[in-house]
This record gives sequence, C-alpha cells and structure tokens, in this order.
Amino acid sequence: AALSEKRGLALWAADEIAKIPGIVMDAIPQLSLFAFHLEHPNLPTLEAQNAATRALMQRVTARGRVMVTGAQVGDRFLGRVCVLSFRTRRAQIEACVEDIASETAVLIAGDQAI
Repeated sequence: AALSEKRGLALWAADEIAKIPGIVMDAIPQLSLFAFHLEHPNLPTLEAQNAATRALMQRVTARGRVMVTGAQVGDRFLGRVCVLSFRTRRAQIEACVEDIASETAVLIAGDQAI
C-alpha cells in the first residue's frame, strides 16, 4: 500500500512538472523516481542547460520545503525527484511542484546569474 501511494504521488508530480514551461522529462516514474532537465531558448547550449538544471536543484532545496537531487548522466545533468519517505504526503509533493515551477520561471527568464 505504501509503495502504491508513493508511486501515485510520483506519477502526479511528474505529470505536473512536465507541464512547466522549460522542463523536459527524461525518465518517467517506474516506481517513485523521475528525472528531468531544463531546456529553453534562453539556455542555448548543453552547458547552459546543465548549469540551469543544477541551479534549479540547489534553489529548490535551499527553500527548505523539500530536498531534490541531481545526477550526471553522460553529458547531461538531470534533476531528480524521489518520493521515498513514508512521511511524504501530497502536501509535500505539491510544495515540490510549486517550488520547481517558480524557480524554473526565474531561471529561464534569464534575469538571474546561474
């Protein structure tokens, strides 16, 4: 039951995050982990996309509501969300989606140094 609940939360979060302008999904949840990166005309190179994705993970985690991680896969840096803790509920996942959406908007606007 717990795994099913966490997978459901991960599927919901992945669907919501995939709707955020600038987000490209790289791996949909098989269980409770999924991966994505930033792509936008303001991020014209792989290096810029990787830097923005890395900054996104740092900025979301720095907000203190959720912790997200990243991983280098080949030449691409990916952001990751893993719904793992038995304490994780819908409210935390909603906070994660909100924080990723707002920080993505800032980063792709190009107003912030990455």
